[in-house]
Amino acid sequence: MNEDDALQQITDRLIANIEELFEFKDELETQFQYGERVAYTECLEWIQKFGKAKNLGLDFDIEKRFPL
Repeated sequence: MNEDDALQQITDRLIANIEELFEFKDELETQFQYGERVAYTECLEWIQKFGKAKNLGLDFDIEKRFPL
């Protein structure tokens, strides 16, 4: 696996994790879930700063797609 493949896998996993957290409705875990979403969103924003964001499927406004 090269670095581009690894970065794509990381990006895909972060997006899947964020989408999964939007579906979770346990009131007792809300703060923890919010913290996870913030962390995953920040990771995506850092990855987006690389020049290959479009190739990774990150050519969108992350905070609009995944509002905090």
